[in-house]
Amino acid sequence: MSESSPSTASIYDGFSRGVKIALFMMIVGGAFYLGGSAARGIIGNNLVELGTLKFRQDIPFDAEKEIYDLLARTSLLTDFGYILMLIGFVVVLFKSDIRMKEHPNILMAMILFGIFIPVELYTCYLDLKFFISYVDFQLQLFLGADPGPLRDEMRKLFVERVSGLGGLSVIAILSYYSGIAAIVFRPIRSKKTEKIIEENVETEN
Repeated sequence: MSESSPSTASIYDGFSRGVKIALFMMIVGGAFYLGGSAARGIIGNNLVELGTLKFRQDIPFDAEKEIYDLLARTSLLTDFGYILMLIGFVVVLFKSDIRMKEHPNILMAMILFGIFIPVELYTCYLDLKFFISYVDFQLQLFLGADPGPLRDEMRKLFVERVSGLGGLSVIAILSYYSGIAAIVFRPIRSKKTEKIIEENVETEN
């Protein structure tokens, strides 16, 4: 491949130090977000009957309390990862000199991320409410008070978080994976990119 080929590496080489740091923040934040989302899904499945949002009745209280603890921790991890991604996204969007018309795969990834920002901010709000309720729940247990109302509140928040505005939070995660695949495999090519590839092939022949 000739030096004029618009490889991903050549794109990154032209970035400033600040933009490269922002990209690193997006990668680290994305790992926390996607990993935390997967972990939360696995943990949350232990609370409900398979394939439903109906809470299991056979879970001991201590086990349920441990599940809430893990959900609260993973929610904070997920939210931290998303905020890190969001900050990196804003910096890359406004500070990088990428010509989106020449890199449609990056443009598609940016759109897939940006379109779900309102959904993610709302679910972050729900996660924060869940964490606060869990802290209050632990405080009530420590004081010997009845934690029943707070447990009901956490269950309500859990269902609202899982349903995620009619399933939009799940669609958002699938879109992020699609954006990552678009950047890695670059299925869409601009006319300029195709022309350069054709010229390289002719040169090699």
